[in-house]
Amino acid sequence: MSDTICASFNTSVAVHRPDATSQKSNSTLRVALLVNLARNAPPIQRTIMPPDLFVELDSDRNVEAYAQALEEEGHEVLVHEGDAYLAQWITQIKPDICFNTCEGFLGNSREAQVPALLEMIGARYTGPTPLAAAITQDKPTTKRILQSYRLPTPPFQVFETPDEELSPELSFPLFVKPIHEGTGMGIHNESIVYNERQLRDRVAWLITAYDQPALIEPFIDGQDLTCGLVGNGRDVHFFPINEVDYSGYPSELCHIYGSLQKVDFEQYYRNRCPAPISKKLAEDIRKLTHQTFLATQCRDFARVDFRLDKKEQLHILEINALPGIGVHSDLTLMAAAEGWTHGELVRAVLHAALRRYQML
Repeated sequence: MSDTICASFNTSVAVHRPDATSQKSNSTLRVALLVNLARNAPPIQRTIMPPDLFVELDSDRNVEAYAQALEEEGHEVLVHEGDAYLAQWITQIKPDICFNTCEGFLGNSREAQVPALLEMIGARYTGPTPLAAAITQDKPTTKRILQSYRLPTPPFQVFETPDEELSPELSFPLFVKPIHEGTGMGIHNESIVYNERQLRDRVAWLITAYDQPALIEPFIDGQDLTCGLVGNGRDVHFFPINEVDYSGYPSELCHIYGSLQKVDFEQYYRNRCPAPISKKLAEDIRKLTHQTFLATQCRDFARVDFRLDKKEQLHILEINALPGIGVHSDLTLMAAAEGWTHGELVRAVLHAALRRYQML
């Protein structure tokens, strides 16, 4: 990226924070609610079948909550699976806008599949474009973009095979994760490796289990912080910053926010929201969140995950361009800490898209 662009990101971010919960759409709309339900996931044959393979997919309970949130504003809501038959259905019902929650079933850029289809048929929709969805689902590409903007993200290496030579830039302990997954998939105690043997074993397991390369980066011992926003451009609203509190989890689990913590042990989850951090650190996190949002060309809403190390240095781990907004998702809990209901969060995402299309 040019120095001019980098310089523009180093200036203070003066962001308008609207009261998104108070804004109403002016008319009843026909909204196509697009979902990927876990119960509709296709069968997959692999040598190793990881138990968290479909944890990103939605439940009927969440879909009902999305629909209720939109219906409470008077909209007509029609629900459809984000599958190969979607284009024909959209063409038939002619919605005013699509509310897209589809994580996708198969493929390295699966979150980009529904947006690409909607672009092809000229349908309006919420959330990331195919480009932003593909960029942010590929962790190495995201990190290269962040590096080009001089935003703080840990150094990394991609392993296509388990026997690649480790970069001299990296030293143990290291962290190993799949390059295309979200919701903590593939992240367990064994993700932290302390020697060559553990590194090779973990990389080999990930490549086989998830059918994709592994990303290697330094293990940062520190606090897990996340910041979410809704809006577009400079007209965004930040939610209170959240910190994961690991004290509620079983003691044998490392302090990493993987799928076990997010799904299997969800009942033990504890958090601090707003996170007990300084005003300056909170402003730095919001600024980096907004810069990451803009650099990756996200739209309408997003969530950026950080680690704060022992030296109080922030490290951007990744951005979620299509963050979960289920009943118990992180973004929902962050909005709740500000007094928002789940329905208000869902409608705020819709309003962000409507304003972008000049429909509100």
